[in-house]
Amino acid sequence: MNKILPAYDVHPITVKMLRRGHPWIIKDKFTEKFHPRDRFIVAKDRRKPFALLIHDPRHKHVKARLWASQGDFGAMIKNFRRDMVQRIQKAITKRKQKNILSERQNFYLVFGEADQLPGVHVQYLNGELLVQFYSYFWDAYTDYFIDNLLKTVNKVLELEVFKGNVWVQHRADGDSTQQKAKSLDPNISFRKIEVQEFGVNYNVELGKHYDCGLYTDMAAIRRVLAKDFENADSFLNLYSYTGAFSLFALKHKVSDVVSVDLSEKYLEQLEQNIALNEELDAQSHTSMAMSAQDSLQKLKEQGKTFELIVSDPPSSSSDGNKRTNALQNYEKELPQMKELLAENGKLLVFLNTRRLSRNKFEAKINDIIKKNNLGLKVGKKLGLSDDCPYLKGFPEGAYLKGLVLTHD
Repeated sequence: MNKILPAYDVHPITVKMLRRGHPWIIKDKFTEKFHPRDRFIVAKDRRKPFALLIHDPRHKHVKARLWASQGDFGAMIKNFRRDMVQRIQKAITKRKQKNILSERQNFYLVFGEADQLPGVHVQYLNGELLVQFYSYFWDAYTDYFIDNLLKTVNKVLELEVFKGNVWVQHRADGDSTQQKAKSLDPNISFRKIEVQEFGVNYNVELGKHYDCGLYTDMAAIRRVLAKDFENADSFLNLYSYTGAFSLFALKHKVSDVVSVDLSEKYLEQLEQNIALNEELDAQSHTSMAMSAQDSLQKLKEQGKTFELIVSDPPSSSSDGNKRTNALQNYEKELPQMKELLAENGKLLVFLNTRRLSRNKFEAKINDIIKKNNLGLKVGKKLGLSDDCPYLKGFPEGAYLKGLVLTHD
């Protein structure tokens, strides 16, 4: 068997995790024995093969990812390309069945492990495809993957997307290298397009920055919160980035919208996004280029209160002098937010990281509430949904976590 299928023992904890649905094999003393030339690996439990893995020896952290947990593994390796295409077709057909394209021009066609295409994300952005590879394994299959992705998109969604509309971004190294997306058209290095989400237009820039200017994984959450925005007269958007939540508020006729971000560049993009939408009342919006803590203090001095406050800090950030993480920020900022919360208001707090579970995030927020006697309670819980499905047993895949806080 070893001559046909490379089979290796894996850590007993890894065995348990794989059987519970977790798709990653993390670097340990067992993975050190995986031969670097093996593209596919069969994981053994007490000498019995129980999982087919795709191998990624170059990745610093995730050394292999689950491809299948049952079946004829030898036949699966032989028919890997056919299986890949079937999984692409299944993922995109799901999106068509959800009819997402009727509501927005930005959504995920493929969401990695949750769509059984581990280490690959694909976003549709108004005629452009952004393909993000989080595993080096796919280097050997990039062309084949993209060719069949295009065929499936055009057939299933009845679109006309060409190879020159495809952008590839390698993210296997995480955020450390900040690689920009590259067009498959060698004559194009940058493209600016408009994307519509729930009736609001946004600028998206491909090939210019690490991020394109709109976080698609937040779109479904915005739809869930539509009623809250319809019933609000005032809204504070902390860590606003390019202003998706702020424009969503303006679309729902919120009369007082304040956006806060340390980056003047992002706030400038926000103002450009407002200008794209002539029906929005630009006079109802105010930008504040400063830290969240400074803005909260300034707004308190002005006697302001808000019926809705959103805080979506980066998991880790720097103001040029020191580096902090989101939970450290909440220690100081949550009490400040509470002081600005209207009597019938709601606080929407988010955490965007794979490193902390939802339960630990909620426990930390409750600790801050109790420690500072804030008189708040956790209500609705928010997370990835719709085009960003959740894979049971894979908490790292549910990296985006949100809590709605109300007066106790």
